[in-house]
Amino acid sequence: MKARLLFFIPAFVYTLGILYLSLINLTDTPVKDLGVSDKVMHAGAYFGLGFIWMFFALMNYPEKGFFKRLLFIIIASIIFGIFIEVLQDSLTTYRELDFYDIFANSIGVLAAGILVWLIKDSLIRLKAKINLFFIKK
Repeated sequence: MKARLLFFIPAFVYTLGILYLSLINLTDTPVKDLGVSDKVMHAGAYFGLGFIWMFFALMNYPEKGFFKRLLFIIIASIIFGIFIEVLQDSLTTYRELDFYDIFANSIGVLAAGILVWLIKDSLIRLKAKINLFFIKK
């Protein structure tokens, strides 16, 4: 149970962070002064979202069926991004729905999925080491 929470809590907090940052008014924050494109920040944020949930899934469930879980997380993350864009348009007066943001979010999630698939074997070895650590305690 400890190992499951160890990976669930950061993924959940990260998701809430994206939700919060997506709905607040960013004009009074230093985000606009970062010198990075808004779309790059979207892709990076959703890369992180996809990666952290894929990592959670890999660490907490059997490797069998991982591809289906990976696809589910990719689709759920893209739907989450679309949902947030709709919320921005309907709940706020300072944000609006932007299809390029949805595209950037989707690219970030897909990149995370590709990376996790490519390094899956290394992550499985890491999972074994983490499980050994928690079994010893």
